[in-house]
Amino acid sequence: MDADAIERDITLDSVERAEIERAIEAVCAELGLGQRPDERRARITFGITSTWRDGRRQPLNLVSAGFEAVGA
Repeated sequence: MDADAIERDITLDSVERAEIERAIEAVCAELGLGQRPDERRARITFGITSTWRDGRRQPLNLVSAGFEAVGA
């Protein structure tokens, strides 16, 4: 996971970071993306962290934002 991408604009504690990482991993797993960084994974990460920053922090909101970020 790209720690800089997750925490670029927000400060997180370990619980919050884990919630974001779970959402990213769930979206990537559903789309069949591996663990290595690529453009789609970066867009998913950005979409989820942007949603978190905007205050929509429920797991469904985070996952939906990840899918929307890549047009899925």
